[in-house]
Amino acid sequence: MKKAHILFSLIALLLPAFVFAQFSINGSLQSTVYSFENTDNLQQADFYQGAFLKFQHASLSNTYLNTGFLVLKRGNESWEERVYNTYVDWKSDAKMFHVRLGRQFTYYGAIRGTLDGALLDVNLMQNRLNLKLFGGFDAPYDRKLAVTGGDSTAIGAMLSYKVLESTKVDVSYFQRKRNDEVAWEQAAFALNGRSFNDLYYQLQYDHDLLGDQYQGMRGRLTYYMDKWSFTGEYSNQRPRIMEDSFFRIFDIKAYTQVRGGLTYMLDQYQLGLQYVFTNYSSDQGNQVILTAANSWGLIGLIYQNGYAGDNLGVYGDIRYALLPNLTVKLYSSYYSYERQTTVISEDATSFSAGFEYKPLKNIILSAEAQESMNSYYDNDFRGLFRLNYLLNFKSE
Repeated sequence: MKKAHILFSLIALLLPAFVFAQFSINGSLQSTVYSFENTDNLQQADFYQGAFLKFQHASLSNTYLNTGFLVLKRGNESWEERVYNTYVDWKSDAKMFHVRLGRQFTYYGAIRGTLDGALLDVNLMQNRLNLKLFGGFDAPYDRKLAVTGGDSTAIGAMLSYKVLESTKVDVSYFQRKRNDEVAWEQAAFALNGRSFNDLYYQLQYDHDLLGDQYQGMRGRLTYYMDKWSFTGEYSNQRPRIMEDSFFRIFDIKAYTQVRGGLTYMLDQYQLGLQYVFTNYSSDQGNQVILTAANSWGLIGLIYQNGYAGDNLGVYGDIRYALLPNLTVKLYSSYYSYERQTTVISEDATSFSAGFEYKPLKNIILSAEAQESMNSYYDNDFRGLFRLNYLLNFKSE
C-alpha cells in the first residue's frame, strides 16, 4: 500500500499547479463491491476503487497526463494497488511528432503488452509513412507501482506505409531482455485494406526470431453486399503469453482455426450463422453458432463437439431501456456438456439480472445478481454493486 500512497502523493502535488490556472479533468471514478461465497463456504466482499483520469492544462493544449489505476481489498487480505497506465502525452502543432512517456499499453504490430518507457511516433510524407520507436521496460506482471528496471528491458520499432489510400503495410520488430539475455524477439508483417469498396482484407504474420520459426499467422476477408455480410478467417498460432488489454494476461495454446460466417439484416434484426473448426495438437473441435440480435440484445444457440466434449446450449444477453435513465440487464445461459477429462455429462446454468440507473448526468448506479449451478457449486449466488462518477471538469 506504500507505493499506492506514493502515487496519490504525486497526484496531490500536481493538482495545485492546475488549481491556479485553467485546467480540465476528464474521466471517471468507479467504486465496486463484489460479494460472494468463497471456497471455505464463507461470505466474502471484495472492494475496488478505480480512477481513470485525463488532466490537461490550458497553456499546454498539446500535452496531457493520463492515469488509470485501482486500489483493491479482497476479503480480509491487505490493500493492493494496480497501475494500468500513467503517462504524459505530447503532440507537436502539426502532429508530425508524438511522444508518450510512462506506463502505457502498446499494440503496434509485434510491440505488444503493458510497458514502462518512451514511445516516439513520427508522421512523414503527408501521413503516408509512419515510424514508431519504443524503448523501456516490461511493466511488473502484477501491475504494481514499480519499475522492473534493467532486469527486463524492451525495445521495438514499427514502420507503416500507405501503399494506396485504402491499403496499408506494416513491418515491426520487438525484443525483450531479461537478466541481459534475450527472452523474446519477434518480427511481424501486416497488410490490411479495402478493395471494390465492399471487400475488406487483413493479413498478419508473426515470426519468432529466436526459434527461427513462425509464431502466428492470420488472414481474414469480409464482404458486404446490401443486407448481407460474409466473413472467412484462417489463423495458426503457436503458444505464447498474450496481454490483450490492461487487465488480462493469459496463455494461448497452439492451434489452427478456420472460421466462416454470414449475417443478414431483417428489418431491425441481425441474423447470424458461424462455423468454427479448431485443430489442437491432441484433438479437434467443431462449433456452430446461431444468433439473433437487435438494439436491445442478443440470443444465441451453440452446438459443439470434439475438443472439450459435446456441448449444446442457449444463451441470451438483454439490455432494455425501461426509462431514459433506467436500463434493465438480463443474461442467462444453459449448457449440457461433457467434460473431456472425466467423461461425465452434466448440465450447467448461469443467470444474472440487474439494472443501470442514472439519477444525474454524471452518476451511474448499477447492481447485478448472479447465480450459477453446476457440479462444483450447487447454488453459487453473487452480488455486484457499482457506483460510477463521470468527471468533466473545467476550471474558470
